[in-house]
Amino acid sequence: MPETVFAPLATLGERLAGTRVLVLASSQRHVAAVRAALADSQLTVFDGARVHVPIETVEAATAVLAECTPAALVAIGGGSPIGLGKALRLSHEMPLIAVPTTYAGSEMTAMYGITRARDKQTGRDERVRPALVLYDVELTRDMPLPISVQSLCNALAHVVSVLSTDSLAQRGDALFAANAVVSAIDALLAAPADRTARDRALRAASRCATVYDLGKPGVQHGLAHLLGGAFNLDHAALHSILLPHFITHLARIQPALVAELTSAIGESRTVHDRPTIPNLEVAALAAMASAEPPERPTMRDLAIARSGEPDRAAPPEAARRLIEPPLAIRIRALLGAAGAPITLTALGVNAAELERVLATRLDLPARIALDALT
Repeated sequence: MPETVFAPLATLGERLAGTRVLVLASSQRHVAAVRAALADSQLTVFDGARVHVPIETVEAATAVLAECTPAALVAIGGGSPIGLGKALRLSHEMPLIAVPTTYAGSEMTAMYGITRARDKQTGRDERVRPALVLYDVELTRDMPLPISVQSLCNALAHVVSVLSTDSLAQRGDALFAANAVVSAIDALLAAPADRTARDRALRAASRCATVYDLGKPGVQHGLAHLLGGAFNLDHAALHSILLPHFITHLARIQPALVAELTSAIGESRTVHDRPTIPNLEVAALAAMASAEPPERPTMRDLAIARSGEPDRAAPPEAARRLIEPPLAIRIRALLGAAGAPITLTALGVNAAELERVLATRLDLPARIALDALT
């Protein structure tokens, strides 16, 4: 695991004084803070990091790196600059320092991804793991609430994903991390700019990332990278939308896991004198969970609808109805409370294109994505 420090950004100035540094970012948002913290270093800034790490971006950053010959890389921001730093580490020896300003958690892992022609290829390689991760809570306090909650749901999705593959020895740590991240969401909904709530969110995300690195990702991970690469969608927004439907999928095939997660997450306590959603809305959630949800389309339904032909072999309606578990409802309620989108349609995805992309990976459960359309 990387060395992990919860400290002000200025701490880096002591470590990198007099050093040539290439700073990787996706915008100028935090660049001024980096320049101030590393005033005694020789800085070059590449602020062209992009979501899903397109190979063209890697090549552009590589050209800048060849010109400035840095002794260290500092990636500041979310998954895009940190992912770019990892891509550069595959072929360059200098240490990578990650300064995350979101809660996605890729900074703790040896996982990486590079997109070529809308095809995102992922892998694991110890070379890409950052040498140091610095968490500065002040860099997160102005993050918009919808993005904050999406990012934390992304962290939770990573935990649920590795638990679903039964590949994790540290199961108790994973359940603790899941509880911590949902408690952090409750805290941010109560006080989005509160320093204690933001610190809590960073620490919860770090726990989730540590767990994620120790296990094998499940099918939601595959779906998120498939759809993200194909439609150029924000990774956290996509993961957060898919997560409730992934949990509904798990309720069918791994009900014991969903019960275990529900129990662990349900132990969240009141935050800032504001009851958590299970205490505040338990009656509403129970009613929603017992009600028949509207029928959602399957890939077969979509094909029949486009052809205009009757479905002579359709199963009984009752066989196609699936009650959503309360945990899935709760996560969608948290996203809604933050003002974050909860459907793929809201991200600009349409049914026909989604079906086309899903047809390229028949090993992935298409219904998770199709149910997330509306």
